[in-house]
Amino acid sequence: MHSILPENKNPILRQIARELPVEEIGTKQTKDLIGEMEALLSTEKYGVALAAPQVGKPLRLFVISGKALARGKRNAPDTGTDEEAPQENPEESPRPSEPALPDQVYINPKLLKMSRGKYPKHEGCLSIRGKWGIVPRAEKATVRAYDEKGVRFTRGASGFLAHIFQHEMDHLEGILYTDKAIEMYDEKLDEKE
Repeated sequence: MHSILPENKNPILRQIARELPVEEIGTKQTKDLIGEMEALLSTEKYGVALAAPQVGKPLRLFVISGKALARGKRNAPDTGTDEEAPQENPEESPRPSEPALPDQVYINPKLLKMSRGKYPKHEGCLSIRGKWGIVPRAEKATVRAYDEKGVRFTRGASGFLAHIFQHEMDHLEGILYTDKAIEMYDEKLDEKE
């Protein structure tokens, strides 16, 4: 079983990830990796996305949690949070009666376009725990990728989901949010609860 590796123990975080051959998308090995990534992500209270380099695999693949997608579907206000940021308002959390949205898998994603204007976003990362930063991010982004069945798709997003796209695409290029942050700070104890 893979685990989310911290920055100081994961040199793959600083490498450009390689594309996964399309014919390998449906293999047991790829399905197992995706399953493990989804399982790891499901255990993170505030984690909303996970890239393969974060688990030590230099592949162009990331998973976005259904809980992040549910937040976007409800049109919750964008607080600019990313991977493990706590919800600002408990009312924004999915209600138990709402069906969970499935995770989304992005294989060999390409960022097709982004809006020009950049806005400061509060951001964290499951590979850099205990730290937060403010990172300028585009408000809109469009990605083309393959899903876990090998079907190619294009998805445009704004707000929170566009922010996630940019953070995860950076992981695939060996870039961490700390490289782009205009301000960094330590996690507060009350954010852990």
